[in-house]
Amino acid sequence: MGLIKILPDTLISQIAAGEVVERPASVVKELVENSLDAGADFISVEIEQGGMKLICVRDNGFGMSREDSDMAFARHATSKIAALDDLNTLRSFGFRGEALAAIASVAIVKMKTRQSEAQAGTEIVYRGGIKESHTTIGCPPGTEIFVENLFFNTPARKKFLKMESTEVGHTAAVISHAALAHPTVGFEFKSNGKSIISVPPDSQIEARLLAILGRDFFEQSARVSFSTPSIKIHGFIGQPGMTAASRRHQYLFINGRDVADPLVARAVLDAYGSRMPGRQYPMFLINIEVDPAEVDVNVHPRKLSVKFFEPNRIYRDVRQAASQALDEYQKNIFANVPQMKSQNFTGSKMVQEAISFSQEFAGQVSEKKKRDGGLASDELSQNSMQILGQIANSYILIHDEEGIAIIDQHAAHERILYEKFKARTQSGAKNTQPLLVPLNIECSAQEATVLEKTLTHLEGIGFEFDKWSGNTFVCRACPAALKKENLAKIFREFLDEMLSEKEHGAVLPEKILKTMACKAAVKFGMPLNIQEQRELLAELKHTPNSSTCPHGRPVRVLLTFDELERRFYRK
Repeated sequence: MGLIKILPDTLISQIAAGEVVERPASVVKELVENSLDAGADFISVEIEQGGMKLICVRDNGFGMSREDSDMAFARHATSKIAALDDLNTLRSFGFRGEALAAIASVAIVKMKTRQSEAQAGTEIVYRGGIKESHTTIGCPPGTEIFVENLFFNTPARKKFLKMESTEVGHTAAVISHAALAHPTVGFEFKSNGKSIISVPPDSQIEARLLAILGRDFFEQSARVSFSTPSIKIHGFIGQPGMTAASRRHQYLFINGRDVADPLVARAVLDAYGSRMPGRQYPMFLINIEVDPAEVDVNVHPRKLSVKFFEPNRIYRDVRQAASQALDEYQKNIFANVPQMKSQNFTGSKMVQEAISFSQEFAGQVSEKKKRDGGLASDELSQNSMQILGQIANSYILIHDEEGIAIIDQHAAHERILYEKFKARTQSGAKNTQPLLVPLNIECSAQEATVLEKTLTHLEGIGFEFDKWSGNTFVCRACPAALKKENLAKIFREFLDEMLSEKEHGAVLPEKILKTMACKAAVKFGMPLNIQEQRELLAELKHTPNSSTCPHGRPVRVLLTFDELERRFYRK
C-alpha cells in the first residue's frame, strides 16, 4: 500500500482553518466582510467569553436562497469570482470561498438566512465540518450566523489564545477598522451583553472618526486630500505632536479593504522628516483608491496585506499627499500667530541656573584649595555626587569619590517611580493628589477594554476614575509623584504599551507598575535644570534596587579614576 493518501475533506478544512481562523477576532473579520459584500448597511456582532463560547453576526444584507446557503459551506465555493481574470478587477472582500468551511470545521455553526423577496428563510447547522440539518424556517431578511464552542474539536488551538479581555480587544479592533473603512454602514458590538461599540450609519467620515478614535485625534489631525487620474488618497494624519509609541494607530484602507502595508507606512513617516521625534510613529487614517488591476489582494491567506504593481509610484504619491497635508496644517496653525522677538539663549532661566551653580561649585573648590592645598577624596565623598552637568539632555554627569559617573535620567526616574508605586500598592496607602480640572480620557473600544481591566490596579497606586457614557473615562486624581500636566500623554502611551502585549510572562499588576513608571518617567532628550537634577539624584539615593531600571537596564555607568589614568597612559 502506498504512503501517499488523499486527505478527507473534514481534515482539509481543519488545516485550512489554521490559515483563516487564528482567534475569535479572525472569525468576526471573515463574517463581517461577508456581510459587507452582501450589501448590508447595519451589522451587529455579539460575543460571549471572548468569542470562545459564542460569536453571533447579524446583517440586513440581501441574504441567500436555500441552494446557496448549502453551497456557502463548500470549500472553494464563492459567488465573487468565476475565472482567474476576475482577480484583476476584484472589489469584494471575501472571495476564496474558504471562510465558512474553515470556521464550520472547528466549531458548531448555525446560519439563518432569507432573501427579501422570499416567503421563508433557511437554517443550516454544521458541527465540526459535518452538516447536521438543513430546514426551512421563518426569519427576517438578511443573514444571521452563530458560531459556538470555537476549537471544541481542536483543543490544542485554545492554548494559544490570550485572556478573555485580550480577545475582546482584538475583536473590538476588527469592528473599529471596519467601521472606519465604511462610515455608511452602522455597527454594533457587544461582549457578554455589554455594548462596546455602537455607531449608526453616517456618510460623514468625521463623525465616525470622532466616535471610534476619539476627540484628541479628531482635533489634532490634518486632512489628507490628494488625487491624480490614477489614484485618490484621502483621510487624516496626526499633526507632528500627535505621535504614538507603536504602529497601532495606523489605519490603512485600500479600496475599502483593511490592510497593513510597510511601504505606505514608510511613505507617511518620511513625509514628516525632521518633524517626527525619534522612536515615535505617526498616527494616520489613510484611504487609497486605485484601479483594482493595480493591486494584488491575493498575497495573504487572511487578506491582511496587498502587493502594488507600481510600488514606487504609490510611495511617491502617498508621501506627497501626507507632506502637503502637514504643510497646510502648519500654515494654518501659524497664520494668526503674532511675530515673536528672538530671545538671547544665555538669558534663559535654565542656563542662568547652570551658570550660577557652576560658579558656586567652583568657588567652593577654590576655597578648599586655598585652605588646605587640595580637595581630598574623603572630603569629596562628604560632598558626594557633585553634578557636573547634563549631556545630550539625557544623561547626568556627576563627580564622586570613585570617578565620573553617568546617570541615565530616564532609567533612574523609572526606578524611583516604580518603587514608589510598588510600596503604595503593597501597603494600601495612597499618596493621591486631586486634579483641579478632571482629565477626560476618550478611548477607542479596544483601549477601553484595557483600561477597564487595569482600573483596580491603577486605583491601587493612587488614581481615581469615574466612567461616563460610552468609552469615556474621567480621571479625578493621580499619584502625587506624577506631573499633572503630563497625564494625558502618559495615559496614551500607557494604553499603547498595554495593547502591544509586551512582557507576555509578566503578572498583570507587575506589568502595570512597570509600564506606568516607564511612561511617567522623564524622557531621553528632556532638559532638566540644576534643581531638577539634584532632586532626581537625591531621590535615587534613597531608592531600593537603584542600580537598574525595572526592566533590568543599568542606571549608572562609572568611569573610574583608575580607568582614566590607564586611558591617558599614566599607569
